[in-house]
Order: sequence, then structure tokens, then C-alpha cells
Amino acid sequence: MRHLHSHRSMPLTAEQKKNTAGAMRIVLMILAGLVAALFIYRCITKYYLEKVRKKAAADYPNAELVQLDEGSELFPDKVRAVFWDMEYGFLFIQDYRRENGKPVAASEHPDSYNRRMSFRQECDACALRVSDFTDAPYLIRYDTDMQGITVVTQETERTALNRLLSGLQSLQPKFGIRFSIVSCPEKLYELFKNGNPETVLKDPLLALECGTIQQGEVMQLRTCSDQMIAAFEGDWNNSLEYFSKDRTDGIPEDYRAEDYAGECIYAVTELAGKTGQETAELRCWSITRSS
Repeated sequence: MRHLHSHRSMPLTAEQKKNTAGAMRIVLMILAGLVAALFIYRCITKYYLEKVRKKAAADYPNAELVQLDEGSELFPDKVRAVFWDMEYGFLFIQDYRRENGKPVAASEHPDSYNRRMSFRQECDACALRVSDFTDAPYLIRYDTDMQGITVVTQETERTALNRLLSGLQSLQPKFGIRFSIVSCPEKLYELFKNGNPETVLKDPLLALECGTIQQGEVMQLRTCSDQMIAAFEGDWNNSLEYFSKDRTDGIPEDYRAEDYAGECIYAVTELAGKTGQETAELRCWSITRSS
């Protein structure tokens, strides 16, 4: 039967200890160098971004800088600034490129101040005409990209809503403007009225094209979500049903929002279209309490 013998580790010689200590010093020096380089890099980057902030403030003194995006490059050769226009309430973008260590405004972005302001002026012109087409109380809400408006109204009568639809379709602004007519009961109208759209619309993610969250039911409900939770004493759900697309006759005689919403707290009719076009979408959305 074999016996296993344990072998004690031989102690390191003085030369080996010296070599090990030297290797450790080299590793620590490398780590210290990396930390120092990272610190210097962040200091330089921070200094440059401060230059961008000062440039942005000088370029747009009436706007609030809500985000600086330095991208994923090692050093930010291009920085994206997202602003909130404090007078008209919309987000816009200005890119800055680095030139000789200084930030310089890049070519105009599709979501720049000038382009959004141009659409805002056209939206304002359309909004001023809404009172020509309805006698009911209404609110005007702007799409996040300033290319459309939502008219939130207490009007629920079919003929009156179709008149408002036809009136908006007949407008001929410089740019085609999207519009949405949200017909809701008075209590829901008051929730929309008391909402605070700015808390939602200042989200930097909305500075870029965001598809279906820009107009109509989703955005309107987001802007008064807190008020609805308080009113319902709990959370709520929303469901949307397309009743018909590309209609030329507006709301038909046999349509009732409640018929398509089922049991709910609020049933809402929405008409969505575009200025200068004869067709529109008719949809119904409903609000229920969360179970």
C-alpha cells in the first residue's frame, strides 16, 4: 500500500521575492497610470462639455438645455444638445462639432429650432381657426414635433363634430398639419384641462420622431395621468379600437362610442386627419379602472 507524502512549499529565495515585488510594482504603476489617464480624460471632457453648455446658452438664450449627449466616442467630437423652448413649449435639437478644440454649431438638424418653429407657426394659424368651426369649449394641445395639434372638446354631438372635422380639413396652411379631435365627457375634459403637459413633453426622448406617442389618445392621457389616478383613486387602463379608417363622411349616424367601448368609465371618440385632405380616421378609446 502506497503512502502519500505531503511536500512543503519551498520558501522563496531573496531573488524570487525581489522579482515578485518588482512585478507587483509594475502592475500597480500600470493601474495607477490608467486611473490617472481616465481622470485626465474626464477632466478634459468635462471642460469641453462646459464649453458646449456656454455655447448653447449663447446660441439659444430663451431656451432651457435639458440634455447633452456626448455619444459613445472616446472623446466627444459631436455633442447633441436637446433644448426646451420656454416661450412656445417644444423640444428641439442642435448638434455641435469640435473644431480646433471649440464647439461649433453643426448643420441644421431635421428637428432644429427653426424647423419646429416654422411648423409651430402653421399650427398656431390653424388653432386660431378652431373657434370658427365649433361653439363648444375646447383645449389645444401640440404634437411633440410641432407638426400637428389635438383639439380636446366637450362637444359630443355627431353633426357638430363633423362640422369641426370639415373645417379643419378645409384649412390650407403652408405645411400640411396633422390634427386630432378628441371628443370626451365634461369630467374627463376637466382632467385634461388640469393636466400638466410640460412634465411629459420635456422628456428628451421626445425630441426625436416618436411615432404614435406624439398625438391623439396616448399623449393626451400621459399628460393627465396623475390627475386621473387621483380622480379614480387608483390606476387605470386604456384601450383603443379603430372603428374605421380613411372615412370621407366623418362620424356616421349609427355610431355611438359607448357601443364600442363596453363597460367603462369614459368612452371617447377621436377623429384624426390632415389639413387639405378629405379623409379621416374614426376611432374609439375607453378608460377603465385597473382591477
